[in-house]
Amino acid sequence: MRFSLLSFACALVLAGCGTGSTDSSVTGDDANQTEGGSIDFASGYSSHVSGAIAAKKAIKVTYALDRLPQCRGNVGGGGPGWNITGWYAVNGAAAQSFEVTTLSPDGKDRVTKPATITLDQGGDVAFWFEVTSAFGCHEYDSQFGQNYHFSVQGAPPACDATITFGPNGEPKQDGALKAGGKARVHYEQARLDDCHQSQQGHPVYTITGFAQVDKEKPVTFDTGRPDGYDRVAVDAVVDLPHEGDLSLWFQTVSISGCMKYDSKNGANYRFHIEP
Repeated sequence: MRFSLLSFACALVLAGCGTGSTDSSVTGDDANQTEGGSIDFASGYSSHVSGAIAAKKAIKVTYALDRLPQCRGNVGGGGPGWNITGWYAVNGAAAQSFEVTTLSPDGKDRVTKPATITLDQGGDVAFWFEVTSAFGCHEYDSQFGQNYHFSVQGAPPACDATITFGPNGEPKQDGALKAGGKARVHYEQARLDDCHQSQQGHPVYTITGFAQVDKEKPVTFDTGRPDGYDRVAVDAVVDLPHEGDLSLWFQTVSISGCMKYDSKNGANYRFHIEP
């Protein structure tokens, strides 16, 4: 993988490489559905927000295809053998995909097509984009693996407990973890202070959280977002599907290949989920 502005996500970011799902709340370009704001991911890797980004209100997302110029090529018949997919995750939840292109009228190219997304909760939403081709090529536009984060107006999901990882020491639990509920996880970025690097005015490291209930497959979540040359914490929400033990651990990775863990010396941080 080529570490760059476009492809750093796969090695670093929870959702940037994981398989997500297509969200039923995503629609095509329908101006009548755009009740809220809009986000324009423009040429030159800039982004512009208009109006309010709020829960329960549709958000129009437009993506300039020249931000991901790689992986172009045609297949039999002369049609494009590539596509660009948008991804987003709300409060660290599972990634959802949406389409940002459509075929040109002659069927020989792809052109931008805005998508409309409705978020069901307030808090933090992260976006990133992936180009793939029929020839096995894929690259990312993910702000050095940080993803593009935006605040969402509205109530975040209700949580029975909050687990806070301060700059040092043992984590603090406020409230009981209950089966069928949710837990909020707050991780101070200074706690795992290895591998912190910046490049071109952006942090080029990330800190990913991992959550595992008993022996089930771990899920990953963002712990922060870019803030100038550094990162600030972003709370994630973790599902607690049933009674058992919740294990949490964290990994930081930088563009230079530095990698460190905060895992209580490999034992992980463990919390009991009540019935």
